[in-house]
Parts: sequence; C-alpha cells; structure tokens
Amino acid sequence: MRFWRQNAMIKVSQKVTESAGLIAEIERRTGQRISDCYQCGRCTSTCAGSFAFDRPPHVLMRMLQLGRVQEAMESKTAQLCYDCMTCSSRCPMNIDVAFIIETVSNIAHEQGVKYTIKSMDRFRKLFLHNVRRHGRLHEASLLASYNLRSLQPRNDFSLAPLILKKKKKFHFFPPRIRDRAEVRRIFEELERDPDYGRGFGE
Repeated sequence: MRFWRQNAMIKVSQKVTESAGLIAEIERRTGQRISDCYQCGRCTSTCAGSFAFDRPPHVLMRMLQLGRVQEAMESKTAQLCYDCMTCSSRCPMNIDVAFIIETVSNIAHEQGVKYTIKSMDRFRKLFLHNVRRHGRLHEASLLASYNLRSLQPRNDFSLAPLILKKKKKFHFFPPRIRDRAEVRRIFEELERDPDYGRGFGE
C-alpha cells in the first residue's frame, strides 16, 4: 500500500513539473504572464468563435493557470481559434490571449498531440502548401484541393454565381507575383527547424 502511494505521488509530481515547464515555455514564447488574467470574461464575450469552442478563451486561460496544459492542448479552442485578435484587443490587462492560444496549439503539434478535428488539420496543411507553391494564397485552388481531399468535390458549387460576379477579386488562375522564390526560401529555412515537421506545416 505504501509503495502504491509513493508511486502515485511520484507520477503526480512528474505531471506537475511537466505542466509548470510548459507554462514557463508558453510565457517565454509569448512574453505574457498567464497569472495576470483575473477572469473578467471579456475575451469570451467578444469572441467570434466561442460558439464552436469547447473551452471559451477565459476558461482556457484558467486551465493554464491551474496547470491543466494537456487538456488545453487537446481542446477544440486551440484547433479552431481564428486568430482574429479581438480577445487580445479587448483585454483590460493587455494580455495577448490570441497569441497564448496560438502558442498552446503550436506546442501541442510539437509534442505530437493529434487534431481531433481532422478537417482543420487538412485545411492548415493545404493552406501552407498553397502559399508555398504560389507565393501567396490562391483561394480557388485551395478551395478545390480541400474539397477533393474531403471527398466532396461539389461542396461549394452553390457559391459559383457569387464568385463569378467578383471576377476582379477572385482569380481562377494564380496571379503572378514577384519574389515567389523568396517565399519558398522562407519555407526552406523553417524546414531546417527540427520542430517544424511535427507541426501542421509537415
């Protein structure tokens, strides 16, 4: 019985140490102090995506304060955040909440935490591949490749009339841009980072 208790205490101690280390890493990367959040809830009340989140922004911040980092990394919030920065701009403590959520998502990828929402994983990879190939985002090819990979090639046919009305804003063929090679060079430099392949850029 005593051995079981000691073993359990060791495991708990290891988890606490790991969580503290991850919190310190999040704060180091973002330059933010998670403990500064006093749970006013303004970030959640102004969040455009909170309806789709399982953990609203202020709840995710509280989870981090309590050391529940693994749960935060596995949350839909870390996967679905739009990075619109509204939460950051409305925070009375000037905490960059969006940057913290983004960093939680990045660390989750680095640690091999799998997306529970497969469509988001697919979209992010295709998005980065599209930018790398064309030098900027080409919406038409991104839309087509995403629907094909999702096995729903006719998914957005209803948008065709609206798209055709906006010919100047929507390019069926990728527009030529200068310094496309420079964009590829940036991606090549990122690939030299040992953590890059573990993220959604693989």
